Amino acid sequence: MKTRTLRRSLAALSLVAVLPFAACGTDAADTAATSGSATSTTTDSTATDQRGPGGGPGGPGDTVDVSSVSSEADLVALVQEAYGDASLGLHRGHQPVEDVLDEVLQISHDELHVRMEEQGQNLAAVATDLGIDPQTLIDALVDSWSPAVDNALAAGSITEDQAAEYLDALEEAFTYRVTWDGSEATPTFSGTDA
Repeated sequence: MKTRTLRRSLAALSLVAVLPFAACGTDAADTAATSGSATSTTTDSTATDQRGPGGGPGGPGDTVDVSSVSSEADLVALVQEAYGDASLGLHRGHQPVEDVLDEVLQISHDELHVRMEEQGQNLAAVATDLGIDPQTLIDALVDSWSPAVDNALAAGSITEDQAAEYLDALEEAFTYRVTWDGSEATPTFSGTDA
């Protein structure tokens, strides 16, 4: 009986250690490997990571690959993704923007989680606390995804006026994501009016 209880306790502790990382789109197998856990996983050699560059908040197909955007429908999906996923708490799923967060905030992923989950800080509060203007973070996020707008413009899918509107929409979405207070409903983006 004690052995079964011990196994259940260990399984629960393993799950607790993996869940915060899974919510960010981090592969649980990667988390176990880097945390020193004795978890054994079997991987199909034909399986591929379908999250795309930077991963995604929910799994395969949830992330728009910035470098592959060529249509207006792709841009609409990209802007919607820039708002983040409210079901993932204050960080809204930062895996797709993790490189930018690392570069601008210069703190570890674990420290970001502590600040957001334990201290209740949104990205703007984290940046401010680190002496960084939140607008600097917003600008860096927009810059990292703006090549998608350029790609759609080059493909002839949108006009120059629409390109400017999509850049504005990305800024609005990332501003929302960085400053989200945890209660406001996520807007739905359906395209530009141009």
